[in-house]
Amino acid sequence: MITTAARSPLLRLSPVARGGRYSDVHSPRWPRLGLVGAQLALTAAALLAQVFGNPLDTSAITPIACGLLLTFGLPHGTLDLELLRRRDNRGPGISALLFAYGACAAAMYALWLLAPLLALIVFIAMAVLHFGEDWQDMGDGFVARGTAVAMIALPALRHRPELAAIFVSLTGTASAASLGDILLLVAPVAGIIALAGAGLLWQSGLRRNALALAGALLAEALLPPVIGFSLFFCFVHSPAQLREAIAQLQRPTRDAWLKIIFPLTIAAIALAVLIGAAEIRNSVNAGALRACFVTLSVLTIPHMVVPFLARRYRPVILRAGPRSAD
Repeated sequence: MITTAARSPLLRLSPVARGGRYSDVHSPRWPRLGLVGAQLALTAAALLAQVFGNPLDTSAITPIACGLLLTFGLPHGTLDLELLRRRDNRGPGISALLFAYGACAAAMYALWLLAPLLALIVFIAMAVLHFGEDWQDMGDGFVARGTAVAMIALPALRHRPELAAIFVSLTGTASAASLGDILLLVAPVAGIIALAGAGLLWQSGLRRNALALAGALLAEALLPPVIGFSLFFCFVHSPAQLREAIAQLQRPTRDAWLKIIFPLTIAAIALAVLIGAAEIRNSVNAGALRACFVTLSVLTIPHMVVPFLARRYRPVILRAGPRSAD
């Protein structure tokens, strides 16, 4: 059974909760030095290319960035079921959890088909909540959520037309461009909050985290939106989530890898391929973009909702008695 502290990232990782500074030994979310270096190096290289008159060819890079987003974004969510199963021996069974994941994913995909603008708004809102988990080490929930907003809004500062075009491409409706205007309004405040968050991380002794955040802010604010977001997602968000999940699992069992983690990874990849085949028609660029973000949203919603529901209704399930065997 995982202890209460282990189930609560804020209690385990927050400098406030721990009473001061702490080292990378205590924090599974502490980024690898190599990842931080690679993130900063790629960001610097992209910025130098722009400064010296070699603008990035986003039409060529977008499909590659989308592929990297899916490749690095899929693994950490596949550990959810094993985390829930390991928590204790009572509660929803694996079959019930699989059904809940499938239902949430299907509902999100149906929302993209029926009301794509609403689906995009829901995805952005859930992404902000999800990215806020990356910055709980700041010890301040408001600053963590503000930093998460910055990860979405900062591209609007210099690339609002490109961001608006992405939203229109994702939804197929011109009114989605107004979301770019909204993000432009909140970006300055969110950016200031994120800078304050970087200062909190540095003061707490989490200097790699602070450098990773600084690199993400630079990439998001100055690079084309898909490229900046990919650098944040692949080098900061996904590794942090994956390392924390593995730390909570300690050592996933062989059965967990064979019966849960690998099959779910293959299922997620198959889902991405199916959505991609449905979306990539005349334009590879636009199709890849939509396939990538629709897939991410379809996987993110159950990744956020099902563990929340499992925690929310666990006391009711426990009072009802042990679960039946699947």
